[in-house]
Amino acid sequence: MEKVNRISIITLLALVYTLSLVSAGEISIDISGLKSEEYTVGENINFNVILLDDGIQTEKEVEIELSDALAKKKISKTTTSNIGDSINIENDFPSGLWIITAIYADAKVERTFTVKENSEIEFIIENDELKIINNGNVRYTKTIQIKIGDETNSYAQNIGIGEEKRLKLISPKGTYDIEVTDGDKTISKESVQLFGTGNVVGAVDIDLVGYSGLAGITETADIEDRAVFLDKLPLSVVFVAIIGVLGVLVAVERKLSKKKNAK
Repeated sequence: MEKVNRISIITLLALVYTLSLVSAGEISIDISGLKSEEYTVGENINFNVILLDDGIQTEKEVEIELSDALAKKKISKTTTSNIGDSINIENDFPSGLWIITAIYADAKVERTFTVKENSEIEFIIENDELKIINNGNVRYTKTIQIKIGDETNSYAQNIGIGEEKRLKLISPKGTYDIEVTDGDKTISKESVQLFGTGNVVGAVDIDLVGYSGLAGITETADIEDRAVFLDKLPLSVVFVAIIGVLGVLVAVERKLSKKKNAK
């Protein structure tokens, strides 16, 4: 009798386990609706998470993750399966390959799409300062030309996505017409008052050289000359100069140490 009861319990447990497998069904997940062409900034990524439970479509909350290939930007949200959804591509979405992942319980699927490069730059001239703002989704590396009066100078740029650079416009004190161009985008402004005291005409990167003179504040010609000169020097020349200065300092220190030891 005891043996019969034991067999009945085992049989019952096996039956319960089998029924649980049947009731759980087989979960499958996929993402549809993505297009093979590149998406552009401002466009919507329309997609639909297909979730099947034992072959039957079911509406469940599904976690969505989007990330560019270098993981510089990540987006997470919750959507409902088998109901279409969308995500807008904003200016700060890096260009190139992206991965969209849908996760439900232990089921997971990844699909890819591509965002097109958008090189959007903004030039703003405010008083004696030029702002270069990178509103695109790719690093801005063009060379711009700044024309102050009759003199034009070129400046290579390297501005990250969503970043900006500020340039101080300098020239002998007076009023000038200014034009800024990178070959594709051009802006100009007439009768800009500049307050330089030297003979230098050009632009100084405020953030790099710490130059923060404002209109009406006395500025020496030496500072202007040195800032613009350094801005145009090759990096290798600057490096050699630094090594030379360090060598002189070491030699002086050794000489002083010898004199001190001699005493």
